[in-house]
Amino acid sequence: MADSPGSSARPPAERRVPGARALAPDPKVAERLAHLTLTATRAVEGFLTGRHRSPHRGVSVEFVERRPYVQGDDLRHLDWKAFARNDRLSLKRYEEETNLECTLVVDASASMAFPQDGRPTKYDYAAGVAAAISQLVLRERDGAALALFDQVLDRVLPASTAPGHLEPILRALAERAPAGTTDLGAVLGRLVQRIPRPGVIVVVSDLFGPVESLTAGLGRLRARRHDVIVLHVLHEDELRFPFDRLTRFEGLEDDSRLLVDPHSLREGYLASLTAWRADVRRACSTSAADYHLLDTATPLDVALSVYLGLRMARLGVRA
Repeated sequence: MADSPGSSARPPAERRVPGARALAPDPKVAERLAHLTLTATRAVEGFLTGRHRSPHRGVSVEFVERRPYVQGDDLRHLDWKAFARNDRLSLKRYEEETNLECTLVVDASASMAFPQDGRPTKYDYAAGVAAAISQLVLRERDGAALALFDQVLDRVLPASTAPGHLEPILRALAERAPAGTTDLGAVLGRLVQRIPRPGVIVVVSDLFGPVESLTAGLGRLRARRHDVIVLHVLHEDELRFPFDRLTRFEGLEDDSRLLVDPHSLREGYLASLTAWRADVRRACSTSAADYHLLDTATPLDVALSVYLGLRMARLGVRA
């Protein structure tokens, strides 16, 4: 089993975000908040324009009209027409089901701070993804919730359908600086206890850590009949390994340092990356979770359009 770097230590009790700056205005936080707001708005407008849809339609049809069948569901509610179109079992949603809750689970561990050379980080990209999806969900008057994590749940904002709920979501994303190690399995296990009824859970993470932990966490969510989406955020340098001179690599979640010739590592690194990603996809497939890779080199509105378009196609929803 190919595992990524990460920590498997058991977490302490859930905590609030350390050093939160809500009581003391911070110019850097204000700047990040303004940038995040603009990024999310542009991504949403780009997606809606690209889909040629009314803003009142948004993406609610993929989140609201039906959901994938889970073993144990009432067979009377199967959507046979959708099955005939796409050969996938799904259930029709009824009026009482349309107040969907979508929880954005965003990795804020130290590895998400890559790169550290002034370019936007993986966390910047993940925060933009979460902000844009939250905005789309709230436009449809569904409930949006946010959970930030490293080895523990760090900040949890309960779901709300109020349009003004976007501001605290964006602020929480802007205030958080990546720190800490990762324990995704334990975090998802704790999250299960906080979400009483089935909804959509979107995990936005680089997924660094044991694949077995990811499998266990996703299994707990799926057992509660959540519709799980895993958006795997990796930096373009991690995907392509473009280094061409003697380079010192430093761990962000530990104290490891390694001075190497990248030419001697590139082939082995890319092979390990391919094997690890295959294991991650297999873990998602086992838990019937959607998996989609997000390359930080791809503009956010393009990435959003590509993924949501693929998802709607899989669910048999017309654009």
